Amino acid sequence: MLMGVDGFALTPTASFLAYPRFHDEYRLPPGWKPAGRGDPIDAVVLTTAVPDHAFKTILNNIGDPLVPIVSLVPDNRQGVDAAGQGEQFAWARAYAIQGRLREISPFIRNSTQPEDILLARIYSRDQGLSAIYDPTSRDLVRYPVAGPLDNVPEVALNLYNQGYLARGFFDRIFCCPQCRSAHLSVREECHSCRSANISEEVVVHHFQCAHEAPESEFRKHSGFECPKCARPLRHIGLDYDKPGSVSRCDDCGAVNDKPSVGFKCIDCGAHHSPDQVPARTWYSYSLTAAAPRRLLHGKDGPGTLLGACPDRFQILLEHAWKEQREFGSPYQLASITFAHRDLIEADNIRLWEQSMLLVSDALHSALREVDVVRAQPNGFLVLMPRTDMENAVRTMEMIFSRIKAILKVDAGFKYTLVDDDKVRGICSQQV
Repeated sequence: MLMGVDGFALTPTASFLAYPRFHDEYRLPPGWKPAGRGDPIDAVVLTTAVPDHAFKTILNNIGDPLVPIVSLVPDNRQGVDAAGQGEQFAWARAYAIQGRLREISPFIRNSTQPEDILLARIYSRDQGLSAIYDPTSRDLVRYPVAGPLDNVPEVALNLYNQGYLARGFFDRIFCCPQCRSAHLSVREECHSCRSANISEEVVVHHFQCAHEAPESEFRKHSGFECPKCARPLRHIGLDYDKPGSVSRCDDCGAVNDKPSVGFKCIDCGAHHSPDQVPARTWYSYSLTAAAPRRLLHGKDGPGTLLGACPDRFQILLEHAWKEQREFGSPYQLASITFAHRDLIEADNIRLWEQSMLLVSDALHSALREVDVVRAQPNGFLVLMPRTDMENAVRTMEMIFSRIKAILKVDAGFKYTLVDDDKVRGICSQQV
């Protein structure tokens, strides 16, 4: 806050870029001025409906992912911070966001790291990273507060693991294993040819000969006639009844008690059975108490550099490494990988996911309470403190035996013990 010579607070003036520009008679609200050539831009104001290509050009020319963008007309596109709630609200919203941006440490304000940008956007917009449904998105979900950032779920997960974000469940949405789109048609299909051209048909039961078949097989021009014994069926309840129905495929003619369920991707056209379609879990996030310390002071605590917020696994690994260096206490870090992952995932991604859950259970049942497991994209890291190489190998072989016994498929289990030089490199990056 700026103070004048008389002791009264002065409102900082903010510069804006209007697109398209205002007419000369437009009265600007207090605290705002048009940005001149070379001036920093504190806000972008859309004065009318802007086509997508022009909107993208504006974002590219601004370059700053934290600058607020407000619209004086309705606009629900990603990156627009206020729209359709009146001009007064739009200006006030832009000013409030810019005010909170001024509170942020220059180290964060000028950072190009996605984690820093996302934290700064959440803080400056003064609201959580809330997920919403968006049918225009391939994921069917988006985070409005994230603005132009890419890979928001991955960035948010990193911040969650580092302790800067708390999260709550939003939804679990199935996606295509081929193109990862969530635009899936869930439909009833024929068991034989997978066609969706099926119809339900009533079953007729002939009392006298006990024959059962779809109603179409009993219909004759003169009425109902049993296809088995050729007797006429005149009276329902006396000659026959209709105990249920079946599913008939109008393409291949196959008949089944019930249709099967299939998924068809609207974007790439691929067809999948239910056991092949993975589900993606979505979360909404909020800032933890650690986030403002990082944002406002550029630090996480006394003597801690910005961004140096290791998770539990990294802390314990560093501690084990230091114990070995100072006291000679042995430890082992094992890297577990699965050579057949791509083959299994391509054939049946749900089977791969369930297999990894079983592997995780096997790891935790075979390891000690002091051992720590971290999931990796293609396997796991296992930290075994106060363990020599012989005992680590014995443990890994026991884990391999358990995994082999419980998995339905050969996942290509492999393990290596990470040498001390590589561990030292990992730890040196955290200090």
